[in-house]
Order: sequence, then structure tokens, then C-alpha cells
Amino acid sequence: MESLFELIGESAPYVEVYDVAVDNGVVHSKFRPEQQRYAETTLMSCSEGLRTMAVHGVLACAAANPIKSKHYYLATKADIQVFPVQATTANFFRCVGRVDRIERSKRFPLYTVTVTCFTDGGERYAVTEVECAGLNEEEFVKLKGADAAPAVALVPGQHSPYLEPVRPMRIEWMKPGEALRTTLDGFRREDFAGHFAIRAMCPVSILGGNACSLLRHFPGFDAYQITKCVLTCNRASLPGESLHLSCVRERADHFMVTAHNSEGKLLATFHMDARAHRL
Repeated sequence: MESLFELIGESAPYVEVYDVAVDNGVVHSKFRPEQQRYAETTLMSCSEGLRTMAVHGVLACAAANPIKSKHYYLATKADIQVFPVQATTANFFRCVGRVDRIERSKRFPLYTVTVTCFTDGGERYAVTEVECAGLNEEEFVKLKGADAAPAVALVPGQHSPYLEPVRPMRIEWMKPGEALRTTLDGFRREDFAGHFAIRAMCPVSILGGNACSLLRHFPGFDAYQITKCVLTCNRASLPGESLHLSCVRERADHFMVTAHNSEGKLLATFHMDARAHRL
């Protein structure tokens, strides 16, 4: 069986995964947290949790896919829940991922995978359920296109664009304390290094990092913990495409962030449960 990394479309992948093993269809692996957490006080940021656990989920999809050739797994929905732990630091996390079911849509197989994340001390830290479509290269190019320019690849020692995903933004309050919006300038192709080599598309984790950071602008949320996030992906933004984000505080502990591109098309929706953290 080929290396699982050779069976997925991510060119790096864009997270440091090691000690990967497959046991009876279950994928075990480890990773080290690296991303800036900003105002979040959990052991890793919500967007990094989504990013890393999604990669582990993709590896599980590759292990379960009976066709052992490169496929591109596009997330359509993700649901992460973070649990209280005693640990205050974590040098690494251990993940266990398994495919729960594979359904055939009109065009592509749809995978539902569950990834459980544990601290280095063995505490259950988070569980993420990811739904994604599995496409071979021909199907991917037909759906998303391909770039003529050479792919941007991560090289050893290069500063990862995923370490500090949050960009400067000017906040405009639509309803003080309850609803805000902001615009992000378009990202560079270099910011997508390690993602899909054949087509530069903004990883949801970069978009998610900026979406999650909006909570810190609300009263009382100088520091906070996101305990649950349900993400729905509609489409990916492209290099240079400006992004428009809006965040609404629907309840004291619940926020909704929507992201649109410059044409007004919906990119993604984040529903987040969060609580202020008193330092």
C-alpha cells in the first residue's frame, strides 16, 4: 500500500503529522501544535483544531478508499467539540480517525469521518466529524480548474503561512456589541502553500482563523474558549480575492460568522459556542 500522504491532494500536507499507522482501517497519528492562538485560551486555536483534525480525517479517507490513487478530499461540513482537560500545555496531540460511512452522491463519493484528539497525557481533548467529497484528479480539475502557474510548495525551514493566519482588519459595528463586519484583502498564492498543488484555493483554516478572531472584539471577550464550532463550506476563495466577514452574537454564548467573496457569493458559515475566559 502506498504512503497515505501520496494518496491525498495536499502537497505538504500543511500540518506536521508523524508516527502515522493504520490498524484495521483506523488511522493513528500525532502532531505538534504550532499556530498562534491570539485571544483563545484553549490548548490550541479552534481553526488549528479544524485544520489538523481535517488532515487526519483525509488520511482516514485515503485509507478507506478502495481506489489507491491520489484523490482530493473537499470538506463540505465539519463539527468540532472541545472538552475540558486538566492539562495546561501539550507538546503534541495524538489523533485517531476512522471513516464511519461512505455514500455515493450523483457525482462523487461522500465520506463521513470522525477524528478524536487526545493530549500527550491521554486526555480526550476534542472530537471532530468531517464530511467531504472524494474526487480523483480529473474530477477535481473539472470541478475546480487547474492553475497554469507552478504550484507554491512548502520547503523545509520555510515560515509556515498557517502559524499566524489572522490578518489586519478594520472592524465596523452594524449594531454595537451585537453585530460587526470587516473586509480582508486578498491572500497571496504563497499563503496557500502546502494545500492543493494543482489549484491554489484558500484553506478553510486560514479563513477560520480570521473568523474565530472576530469574537475578541465583543465586550467581555478579551480572552475566550470556543467549545464547539459547526462549519459549512460552500466554496473556496481564490488568491487575490477580497473576503467580507460578518459576525453576529445570536446569544450570550453563541456566535455566527459568514464569509462572502467580492461577488457576494457565500464561502462558509461558522456557528460557534464560546465562553469568556477570566484570566
